[in-house]
Amino acid sequence: MIVFFDIDGTLVSSDERYWIPQSAVEAIRAARKKGHLMYLNTGRAMVDIEDRIRQIGFDGYACSCGAYIRCGQELLLNRIVPPERCRRIAQLVLECDMTPVYERFDTFFVDARVRMVPCFLPVMKAYEQRGKFFTKDVSDPDFSFHNFVVWYDEKSDVGRFTKEIGETFDCIPHGTEVLEMTEKGCSKASAIAQICAYHGISTRDAVAIGDSMNDAPMLRAVKNSVAMGNSPLQVRQLSSFVTKGLYEDGIAYALSHFGL
Repeated sequence: MIVFFDIDGTLVSSDERYWIPQSAVEAIRAARKKGHLMYLNTGRAMVDIEDRIRQIGFDGYACSCGAYIRCGQELLLNRIVPPERCRRIAQLVLECDMTPVYERFDTFFVDARVRMVPCFLPVMKAYEQRGKFFTKDVSDPDFSFHNFVVWYDEKSDVGRFTKEIGETFDCIPHGTEVLEMTEKGCSKASAIAQICAYHGISTRDAVAIGDSMNDAPMLRAVKNSVAMGNSPLQVRQLSSFVTKGLYEDGIAYALSHFGL
């Protein structure tokens, strides 16, 4: 079988501990030894997957909500938004008064021209604590991205932004002040389809494990969909199986449930 894991809230705790259960590490390694394929399927850019996560041992990575896919040493997809369109989007975000982070497989870009909305400040601090620093700007000649995230508040023109960006990007809400933008045609579900086809595996023999609504596409894409016990009700209702929470060894419990 093949298993797809979300990262934040599924494999790594979303709180200040930023904790990976040892039971999850051991269960993933044990499943690989049995010949099962283990993949990360995340909204994060490849550059944002730190060594301690990679060292768990995975057969490949689907990053940036399906825009970047690596199977073993083979790069299967690297779908970067054309630079001219990236610049137009950056101008739209500026005019709508939002704080963006643009994500590419190898780096992040920010925009020194924008106002920093208050809800972005703890996010920036969390990134810095993880050793990730925003040093590149949209003014750089090589500015381009796979996907991006915007933070907003009552001063932002969210209506205009969602209307104009909705022609080319899907908009995934994260709470009430954050939007994750993924290019149409790219999703965690499209990544699963391409990876399963690459390995010649049916999605009926795939397991997807997630915890939030941005995991909904991949949970719908497979027969064996798993919601973490710490998931919202909407996510649990989408899934064929609800495992225990992250802090209750949920990954290990789920892999054991499927005999992996």
